[in-house]
Amino acid sequence: MTAKVSDYKNINEYSRVYANDTSHKVLLLAAPLLSFYRPLYRPIFLGMGGLRAWQLSSQLYNCEKQPGLVAHYLFHTALAVASLVGTIYRPSLGMILTTSQDLIFEVQHFSAQKGTKSATTIASHALYLALLARGGLKLSICFLTFQAAVLLMNAKEKFQEGQYLEGCGSLLMAALRVQQTYTQSAQLKRNWEIDALIKKHYVGELHEKWQFPSDHLPVGVEVNGVRILSWNVLNNAYIEWVTLKDSQGLNGSMISDLDRQVHENGLTMRDVLIADQVQSMVSSGQIIALQECSAPFVELVEQRLPSHWQMVKSFDLPRKDQEVILYDRTHFTYCKDLSGTPQTAYPSAPGRSLQNAYFIDAKGTPLRVINAHIPGDPMLPAKEEFAQYVHNSHQEGEITVALGDYNFERSEMLEAYKKAGFSEFSLHSPWQTNIDPYTKESKGIDHLFVAGREALSRDLSPDEVLQQGNLQETIDLLRATPN
Repeated sequence: MTAKVSDYKNINEYSRVYANDTSHKVLLLAAPLLSFYRPLYRPIFLGMGGLRAWQLSSQLYNCEKQPGLVAHYLFHTALAVASLVGTIYRPSLGMILTTSQDLIFEVQHFSAQKGTKSATTIASHALYLALLARGGLKLSICFLTFQAAVLLMNAKEKFQEGQYLEGCGSLLMAALRVQQTYTQSAQLKRNWEIDALIKKHYVGELHEKWQFPSDHLPVGVEVNGVRILSWNVLNNAYIEWVTLKDSQGLNGSMISDLDRQVHENGLTMRDVLIADQVQSMVSSGQIIALQECSAPFVELVEQRLPSHWQMVKSFDLPRKDQEVILYDRTHFTYCKDLSGTPQTAYPSAPGRSLQNAYFIDAKGTPLRVINAHIPGDPMLPAKEEFAQYVHNSHQEGEITVALGDYNFERSEMLEAYKKAGFSEFSLHSPWQTNIDPYTKESKGIDHLFVAGREALSRDLSPDEVLQQGNLQETIDLLRATPN
């Protein structure tokens, strides 16, 4: 399912009061409908803003020399010109000024005869100004609801006056607003579902009940038909947190049972099982990102890859711990010159690396995959630094997927991405993936971020992520109440 996030400040959601721009019937009918087509929105907005400024300046020039009348038209002419200039250099400012002017006009022409319509229109303008200031899905739904109500009342009024063409235009606009309201209401419901699915849940110490080879569960997303998977496989260098320290209550689980060396290079039975499961992922995905990979594990996985798959390592020389990306060469071309392993993404954690891999698919569409294990110290601004790095790396016209072990929950990363400057993106957190060592609560800290105007993404189901192993049973375990 989708996991879209937006600040809902998109000015294309708004229909200005075109009657304050012109009295031309064709323009009043066509402009609101044509403005829904994104490439035409700004030219129409600029053109209608220019008409408003011209009309008000003409009224100022032709008005009688009455101080009150001159002051009225002078004020509104200045506001219309400021709105036009603002639209050119900063569209949101132009929209604020235009909406404020429409609000003032409505208040000035308020009449008891049309009290309900006027009050609803004033509320609609006020809600849009609040939406521009704060953003938010709930505010957007309220605004669209009031807009639809205004348009329906306007359609009724036009039909009663015998202006059937104008009435049909208002009715069509109202239908579009109702459709937008329905879509956003469905998204709000989906957000509530996501929150319910990944909310913290006390599970206690599971020990032998945990029959999964890592302390993190894999997750996956489909982006424009491409399946991308992510998994922190648990490096053997950190296995003592499970065995000796038992920090998550998983000592005695499959993790510790399979912590037996089978090769002189340090490879364990657990590594072999995880490599088997990664092989099953190869049959269901096109890109696989892995975190916490030891040198022996990397060597084993690379040896087992099919001939049409390739591994991109963070570092060419063997490392104690690194991230790697596996990809299907029949679907993607890896661009080494546009990729890298920066070690400056986290100023608060110098030397901590992440993987930035650039691919081009068969259609020539660029895809950037950022594979990371974010430092988990809550006293450090690592999550904000990572989000800022992703924002700085993302380019117009490409799709960016930032995934891995985030070490922070979805709500925290949503704020970090918004703070970094993203206004529209998707953040997929399909299920709880780990156990908090302090509270013994399950939590979702492995996420998949997707940005790009043309990116359509959805969560993958457990069976789509991992065909071999008991992933669904382990997810259920993280949602169950201990006996």
